[in-house]
Amino acid sequence: MKIRIGTPPVEILAIADTGSDLTWTQCKPCSRCYNQTAPLFDPEKTKTYRKVSCKSKQCSEVGSCDSSNNCKYQVSYGDRSYSIGDLAVDTFTFDSNYRKKVSFPKVAFGCGHQNGGTFKKTGSGIVGLGGGSSSIVKQLDKYIGGRFSYCLTFIDSNASSRISFGREAIVRGRKVKSTPIVSKYPDTFYYLTLEGVSVGSERLEYNSINSNSKESVEEGNIIIDSGTTLTFLPGDFYYKLESTLVKAIRGKRVSDSQANFGLCYALPRNGKFNAPPIVAHFRGADVELRQESTFLEVENGVFCLTLVPSQDLAIFGNLQQMNYHIGYDLKNLKVSFLPMDCSKTSR
Repeated sequence: MKIRIGTPPVEILAIADTGSDLTWTQCKPCSRCYNQTAPLFDPEKTKTYRKVSCKSKQCSEVGSCDSSNNCKYQVSYGDRSYSIGDLAVDTFTFDSNYRKKVSFPKVAFGCGHQNGGTFKKTGSGIVGLGGGSSSIVKQLDKYIGGRFSYCLTFIDSNASSRISFGREAIVRGRKVKSTPIVSKYPDTFYYLTLEGVSVGSERLEYNSINSNSKESVEEGNIIIDSGTTLTFLPGDFYYKLESTLVKAIRGKRVSDSQANFGLCYALPRNGKFNAPPIVAHFRGADVELRQESTFLEVENGVFCLTLVPSQDLAIFGNLQQMNYHIGYDLKNLKVSFLPMDCSKTSR
């Protein structure tokens, strides 16, 4: 996602992440940073940059004070990536359909001086789109009305993904399906209720005490996260899903060289890998999982299932969200899905 920070504005390319709150970018001086293509953000070259006071509410919610009375933040992620630096405010500028650009003053963000992990050199940090108070979504709430949406293109697409806020973000169309957001702790995450998954005509109930009763499914049993690549499912349910797929798929099972995936197949001689339709049944919204992203060619001639077992939080990852226009309405507490070729809607 492209944003502009500062006065004059400096363009930053960062990961749009619904699974975290604080927005941050790599900053000068950098004592320990990962390599990035773009120049580091220099707070001394923007007229509107200010460090957050230790006495402020923002500091008490997000950071802590060091011995020099500076408000510092420290964030870490599930893949052990991290960022440490100064909590600050500056002017954020976004593109708009209605005006060329729109700016918002005094947006809190992290100026990262120690950053590392699995970040690519093309990006320079994280745009936090979570539900917590420090996220961009909550900071701009009076302007965007709790609405944002995105349309993620497939990995091999040359087009850019799209993200919208406010009235531009409403998802419309005859095929829109919506599911409730469940309020739970922590408020960073957007919790949804997954009732089951179908493989072809066979439906598997998800975390159900009584398979004949939808009410036995725990509400808010999975989060939707644009910043996580794979979809993570509880082990017991995943292995039921895997065994069902094994029965339905004709092909030669193989292992990927990195041993990251549980179910992999060799590409058939005819050059076409086919899997049965897979549908995720969220409460009120059936979402078909596209084969192009659900079975990914992870190495030459090897296709692997991008749903994997986990002992931790269940996550609906971004591969399964591709080619859907996904809208978040935090006033009415719902997430909407509309099938769409996102490569044709990018701008």
